[in-house]
Amino acid sequence: MQDYQNKNSQSSGGFSRNPQRQDAAGGRQRDDSSGGRQRDNSTGGRQRDNSTGGRQWNDTTGGRQQDEIPRHFKDDYKPQWITSAADNALVDYAEKAGKFMARKELTNSKIRSIYGEIKRIQMSEFEKEKSAFILLKPKVAYALGRDEKNEGLKLFKEIFDLCFPYVTNQNSFQNFCNFMEAILAYHKAYGGKD
Repeated sequence: MQDYQNKNSQSSGGFSRNPQRQDAAGGRQRDDSSGGRQRDNSTGGRQRDNSTGGRQWNDTTGGRQQDEIPRHFKDDYKPQWITSAADNALVDYAEKAGKFMARKELTNSKIRSIYGEIKRIQMSEFEKEKSAFILLKPKVAYALGRDEKNEGLKLFKEIFDLCFPYVTNQNSFQNFCNFMEAILAYHKAYGGKD
């Protein structure tokens, strides 16, 4: 029996036969067969190449996000909805976006604080609350960071980011509010949960 154990330890170079090991820091696994690459489960499929000092990331998902939002949401967006006025295309877009968000399980509780802040700013004058509006951008990013896999929340952030640069005065902010209200109304109509 001892001869068998010695042969196994010699043939594997003194290492266990399982090339994957759990790092004590938590969550990181090292695959000895990968040439020094280290996989960090918190990076969403990216691998860090330790041979370059850890400065370079390789995307193992083929350059595409795993839960990608349909491209037409970005392509169909029109800045005029914020800078000028609503039209029938806005209503169609809001319906598609609200339906997508409801189907992808975006809940009202995930965006309640953001929408509440939008309504609070709306009750005041935009010029007085402009800094509060600017600070909504990191709040939206934080909400998505807490639930990165929620495709409905990803779409909400994408639409917010598309609108953000065009909100410059009271009129454009009011148009932004109307646009968001239309999306969230359809979200609720298609079964969006609290």
